[in-house]
This record gives sequence, C-alpha cells and structure tokens, in this order.
Amino acid sequence: MKKVPSILVSIFILVSSSIKAQEFNAVILDSLTLEPVPFASIYFKKGKGVIANEEGFFRMPYDSTSLKTDSLFFSSMGYKTIGFPLEQLKDSVVYLPSQSITLNTIVLSNKNIEAYEIVKAIKKNISDKYELDYTQKKMFFRESGSQKFDQLNVTIKKSSIPEFNQAFWDSTLRMVPKYNEWYTEVLGSWYGSMRDKKHKLILEKALELEDKKTTAVFENIEKLFDTILKENVKTNSYLKVRTGLLGTKIEADEVIGNTEKDTLTTHQKDSIKKVNFSNWRKRVLTSQFRLFEDEKLNLSILKKASKYLFEITDFTYMGATPVYILSFSPKGNADYQGKLFVDADQMALIRIEYKNIKIIRDFSLLGLSFKLSLREVVLQFKKMESEKYTLEYMEYASRFDSGVDRPIVITEKNKKVKGRNKQNQLKMDLKMTNEQYNKYQIVVFETLPLTQKEFEDLEETARVLPVNLTQYDPSFWEGYSIIEPNTAIKAFRVKK
Repeated sequence: MKKVPSILVSIFILVSSSIKAQEFNAVILDSLTLEPVPFASIYFKKGKGVIANEEGFFRMPYDSTSLKTDSLFFSSMGYKTIGFPLEQLKDSVVYLPSQSITLNTIVLSNKNIEAYEIVKAIKKNISDKYELDYTQKKMFFRESGSQKFDQLNVTIKKSSIPEFNQAFWDSTLRMVPKYNEWYTEVLGSWYGSMRDKKHKLILEKALELEDKKTTAVFENIEKLFDTILKENVKTNSYLKVRTGLLGTKIEADEVIGNTEKDTLTTHQKDSIKKVNFSNWRKRVLTSQFRLFEDEKLNLSILKKASKYLFEITDFTYMGATPVYILSFSPKGNADYQGKLFVDADQMALIRIEYKNIKIIRDFSLLGLSFKLSLREVVLQFKKMESEKYTLEYMEYASRFDSGVDRPIVITEKNKKVKGRNKQNQLKMDLKMTNEQYNKYQIVVFETLPLTQKEFEDLEETARVLPVNLTQYDPSFWEGYSIIEPNTAIKAFRVKK
C-alpha cells in the first residue's frame, strides 16, 4: 500500500528543493513541419543532460554559474545538433533543423553490407561498445498505471469465521474502486554493474499522484482483514489455499502481520516504510535494467532475429555519429515490428523502438484467463567520453486482462494445537475480471564511473517517503532533472 508522509516532511522537501532553483523550459519542434520532436537529447558541454518527453517538452535545471559559462546543446536522430550559450536562451521553443542526407552516396561507400550483417555485427563485442562495469546512474523514474475491475464478486459457500459471511464480502467489495489510476515518480542514483546482480539505490525525492480516498479504502480494508484474522487465526498456523488441483501454503504470520509492529514508535514505523518503498522501487528498476546477459544484449528481437525480416530503410546522423536505420517485421509467428538505429562506425545499437502487432499471449483454461494485448518499448543509449554507450532513456508499456472464475478453499491448519489439525475453513466462488495498464519511463541524465570497492563500501540508506499529491503541481520538481510530464499527467486531478 502507498502511504503518505507527514505534512511537515512534505513542506520541508518542497521548500528545500526550490532554493536557488533555476531552469529553462521549452518545447522542441521540427523547424520545417513544426511538429514536436520526441525524446530529443538536451545536454551541457560536459555531457550532463535530460531528454524531452514524447510531446517534445523538457526542463533543464542550471545554477547561476552555468548561466555565464555553459552552453546547452540539442540533438536528435535525423537533425542537426545545435547549441546556444545559456544566457542567450530566452524563447520557450527550440527549432531543430533537419540533417540533409544523400542516402545513395553513403550506402554506395559500403554497398555490400546487408541488413542481416548489421544485425549480426550488433551482437558482437558488446563489452567494447557498452559500459558494463560499475557506475553511478543519476536517474529519474516514472511509473504510470491504471486498473479497472469489470467484475468482482465473491459467493460464500462455507465460513467457520462468522465475520466472513456473505454480507461482509458484499459490503467490502462494494467499497473497492472499479477504476483507479496513479503516477509514481522518484529521483535518485542507481549503483551497480551490468555484469552483476547486486545493485544499490539511494533515493533523493519521490512523488505519488493518486486519489487519497482510494488509498484509504485499500488501507481500511487491509486493517479490517488484519483485525478479523488476528482474532481468529493462530500465529503459529499456516494456510492452505486451494483452487481445484492447484494449491499453495502460506504461513499465517505472512497474512496477519507481526504484532510486534504495534509497539513500534512513529519514527520506527517511518523507517520501515522508507526501506519498503526503496526496496520496492529497486526491484522494479533492476528488472528494467537487465539489458545485458552474459555480455550479450538481452533483447528478444536480437535473440530471435531469425524470426524477423530486417531491411535498411534509411541513413542519418545522431550528432556526428552516422546511423543506419533498419526496420523489422515478423517473418513467421513473431510478435513485433519496429526500428533499429545502429552506429555505422561501431556497429552498436543506439536506439530500438518496437510494438506488438498482435495479441502476445492469450490464455484461458479452467476458469483462469490472461491476455497480454500491448507491449511497447523504446530504448536509447548515449555515448560517454570513453566512447562506450550507456543507457539514456527507456520506456516500457504493457496492457493485460486477467480473469478468475474459480472455487477457492482456504484452510487454517495448526500441528501444535491438540485435537483437530484443521482450525478454520473458508469456501467461496470468486469471479473477477481486471484490466491493467502500466508504463515505465527511465531517464539517466548522468553516468559516472565507480570502482567495485566504492560500490561495496557504499551504504544503501532509505531516507525518502513519497509526497502524495492529488493533482499535478509544476513546482514540485522545479530545479531537478526529470522527464517532463505529458499532457495526461498534467491534467491529472482527483475528482472531489
């Protein structure tokens, strides 16, 4: 459950973050078409930067020293890289001119290369092309999500706990919101190596946009269940959960919680919340950062390249780097189509974007169903001073439907109690259909080298709880490097 920090902590964070905050806000447009340029890179001379969102908007924080000494550069695939001294940037619109390319001339200089040869070359010498060693990645992470219940019903067949009667379940499930949406944003540093499974995360600031009333509903339901279970289930019991032939075992303590928490101070409870929040974010981030495996690019498109048709469709530049553009589509029963952008000198993948063109997974059996209808991915790498590439931007979106129409039997058992082994039992029929959408966005605005010893000596501290807001506040991230929110996030407002 998402929790809300104290109002004093919220005010302190908001005030301290705005001190001496200066930033340049603008939208990047194509100078000819006047269309937004999505995911353009905006950076200072030393390489620290941000990335524009899908609508071309960005914000770049800077200090007063940078104003007189630094320049800001704008770069995107297929456009000329332009730069301006910071003190000259006054407009809220930046126009990027297209980079004129004579495709035939470029291709003729290496006319024998074929698309499949480029794909094969991408997979080679990964450690020479990408930074896999220990680094500190200063990053911003946003999770967008929504959940919709089309059906949520429980029919009680038997209950040895009187409180868990049909009236209780009917009234409880009526409280569950049929639709809910949320946004979580965190700013911090991720530490680790792409070769290692051990990573560390230190958060600096966090935000949650969601309906507090919805959060309170889930918290109240959790407390209600917790109270009933504590009064009826023994702490040294275990629960057998079975549906048909499928079953699992759960220790009762995992369900009813640890009663020792009731004696903790507010400070101790906050510390636990901070650790849980940080660990939760680290698990999600680490799963997204698994881009390399055994020093190979961990991308299904490349792993299953034989299932796709690749074609060289264009040639462009990313700054001064020549780039092949390859399109790909399914050859047989593959799921995706999209584009690869490849550094023509190093044969390194610097960008990939793809989306499914059919239902990826559709499973229905014995009252259980699951359908994965959307998976959309954008990955972009940037070149470091070492000439190796590192992650700059990642976007991952998915939508799935799930359903349950099954009998459920939950039995409390306890071998330490004399007499009957079975203590309590709940039999019910569960009918549920659910649609869920998730979107993850990660922007890495600075990657710094790190030794293994520095990593091992680093103390991973959890010191942040998210500030909960019920509508978008443009001042919250003022002075911080983030990816600018899109129109949907800016329009988010909890209905009163």
